[in-house]
Amino acid sequence: MKRLITLISFFALGLLIFGCSQNTVKEDASTSTNKAETVPIQKAAPADNEIVNPHGEGSMQPKQPKPIVVPDEVAKKYKAVKINIISIKDNKTISVNATIGQETKVPNTPVVIYVEAYLPDFNMGTENITSLSVEEKNPAVKVKIAKGENRYEGWLFKNFEIHKIEDPDYEFKLEGGITK
Repeated sequence: MKRLITLISFFALGLLIFGCSQNTVKEDASTSTNKAETVPIQKAAPADNEIVNPHGEGSMQPKQPKPIVVPDEVAKKYKAVKINIISIKDNKTISVNATIGQETKVPNTPVVIYVEAYLPDFNMGTENITSLSVEEKNPAVKVKIAKGENRYEGWLFKNFEIHKIEDPDYEFKLEGGITK
């Protein structure tokens, strides 16, 4: 039995040595002629709005932001939103009623909030972002926030803490819509 294992081991070792040494050519660089040098092509990084084709070359359309469509019945029902601004340093909350389509200065802070759109029943479809009803089933507000030189833009959701606006001093939370 030991002889059989030893024989198989030598056979495998021989295959390894002879198999790896086949089809290898050593050439001196000073004597080689007619060899093309391969130089890697460096590609520029994609633009922020460009969709990168995961399968290599080929054109793809740049990513366009989906339009926000506020249904008339939503625009007629809601005039503002209530947003809570929580100080991370001392955990104090300031609530503001921010009018849709206007800037609102948050008292005793350097924060200014502009409410672009309020959707009480947020839905992101294939064509646009809209509200499915006037009921507050999935409330979301599109905001632009300025704090000194810092600028933030995004969605605040009442029921979810996704896509949070990252600021080192404040958290922003949607409380809900305010009707006319």
